[in-house]
Amino acid sequence: MGRKKKFNQQDVLTAIGETFITYGYEGTSLDDLVKATGLLRGSLYSTFGSKRGMFVAVLKQNIEVKANFNTTLNLIIIALMELTAHDLEINQLVSEWLTTQTSTNLPTLIGEAVLTKGCVPYGK
Repeated sequence: MGRKKKFNQQDVLTAIGETFITYGYEGTSLDDLVKATGLLRGSLYSTFGSKRGMFVAVLKQNIEVKANFNTTLNLIIIALMELTAHDLEINQLVSEWLTTQTSTNLPTLIGEAVLTKGCVPYGK
């Protein structure tokens, strides 16, 4: 019978978030996430359920704890570019986050980030 591997969920979420930011959602493979976290596929799946579950967990965590703004913004951009059109839960998370932002230059920041992501190929 296998032992449950203990890990720091915050560290794992940070590694997952960095991987999605580097490669984008579609460009991130499960192998990338395994490599970044040092966990086995089974551990990732039993904790998060799916790649989408990993992205949602990272996005929620960054929004809820008001993590680093640039990290959160990069995850929001990935969600806007790749997921919100066909995923209602992610669309709602992004919409709620946008309504809480008070920065008057947020549209400019989002536009610049979208242009950067659109012009520069993701990591691999």
